[in-house]
Amino acid sequence: MDIKHLIDYYAHATVKFTDIFTNRMVPNQVDRGRTTAPGKCGLVVPLAGNASFSFNGVSYIMEPGMVIHAGPQMPIEIKVMGDQIWEYAVVHYYIPIEEINKYPLAKQHFLIDTGYHTKIIDYVQQLIESQSLPGNMAILKSKTLFMNLLETILISAKVKILDTASDIMEQALLYIHENYAKQISVSKIAEEFGVERRRFAYLFEQHTGMNPSTYLTEYRIRRAKDLLEYHDSTIAEVAECVGYVDCFYFSRVFKKCTGMSPTVYRKAIMEEAKYV
Repeated sequence: MDIKHLIDYYAHATVKFTDIFTNRMVPNQVDRGRTTAPGKCGLVVPLAGNASFSFNGVSYIMEPGMVIHAGPQMPIEIKVMGDQIWEYAVVHYYIPIEEINKYPLAKQHFLIDTGYHTKIIDYVQQLIESQSLPGNMAILKSKTLFMNLLETILISAKVKILDTASDIMEQALLYIHENYAKQISVSKIAEEFGVERRRFAYLFEQHTGMNPSTYLTEYRIRRAKDLLEYHDSTIAEVAECVGYVDCFYFSRVFKKCTGMSPTVYRKAIMEEAKYV
């Protein structure tokens, strides 16, 4: 689920809290032959245990730290997994009929990976309590709590994605540092980490402040400068050691990055060394 699309949906749709309930199921219990509520959307929030939730035949393995969104009147099946009691809450809301086609997410089921956050559980428990109270103030409080819950879910999901992306980018940097001498490209690196190339480039630049192609080139040139300074390798050998099979192309790239050719750079370093 694209978190940006999800945030856009909840930011612009006329979302209204309707009710909340909780349910407990014992190990190995199965609940089937029902559908989700008509005319309502729902957020399934696991509270304890593990279970397989199926909507329209699509299964999700659920545990605390995840939230599932479901649309109205979807066939549902629940199977408790493991030896713990499965407990969950369902938070119902609706959007006006005239907005359903405008916001297709309302009719879809999808997983929101939030990571485990006690605030989500706290808001669920407060919603249950406020719903049981009489009076308009309780209704108002329930509305506020629902929006707080929704905001916390979305923020948690966004942070989880950023944390995951950051981990991947750190691994990508390590991959470059260990494989710069090989014939690697941005496409190959992105494929290595299972990320679409343009998405990878965007995340990499967000993480490092530099696009991956530039980073790879500059890293190779830094290593080449070290070799030119501390080793007697030929220019062709240096080029090959930093991932360039064509030493003439390497020389052009080196000059573009440093303002001088590899040969001139080496001579300049040797001249400086005389006066140190």
